[in-house]
Amino acid sequence: MLVRRSACSAVAALLVLMTGALQLATAAEDTLPSKSDASCLKCHEYDKMPGILAGKLYDVASKSNTLQLQMDKDMEVVHFDASTVLANAPTFKEIPKQESVKITYIKKDGKIFAQKVEVKKGIAVPKEQLASVEEVAQLVAKGPEKGKYVLLDSRPDNLFNEGHIPTAVSMPFFAFDKLAGDLLKDKEALQIYYCSGYS
Repeated sequence: MLVRRSACSAVAALLVLMTGALQLATAAEDTLPSKSDASCLKCHEYDKMPGILAGKLYDVASKSNTLQLQMDKDMEVVHFDASTVLANAPTFKEIPKQESVKITYIKKDGKIFAQKVEVKKGIAVPKEQLASVEEVAQLVAKGPEKGKYVLLDSRPDNLFNEGHIPTAVSMPFFAFDKLAGDLLKDKEALQIYYCSGYS
């Protein structure tokens, strides 16, 4: 009788171990890798987010409901259907070729399936809100206190650390909500933002 209990206990322990291993394996499969074009990683941290593909749109095939995404020298075929959310473009066919896109994806039946496709949308800044290099240089020469400004570098920290405009403060755009309260306390100060260029 003692042998049976030991055997039953051993089987039960083995089942618990196997179930735990299966759960770990399933969790690992559920974490989808991210892949991005090097140009996207200059400003975004997509490589730290699971289930993201980011690169340039190469082509859209309406009959097969697929798009081809180029990430550096790699090409990825991504499937979509009526449930796929499309942001910043009226239709998939109207996304310009070589436009930057970010795709949130899942694996379905062994295929990459887009849940959301976001077309990178450049921002239009009214001319009266643009500052010239000369205007910024004059403010920087005065300093933030006298010039009553805050100069915000919206590039990622690594680019800020490589070099930035004197008096600038690092405020990467992906951390805006987190840092805004601390960096934008003076509501009367002129806020000047800069990045790597128009995008």
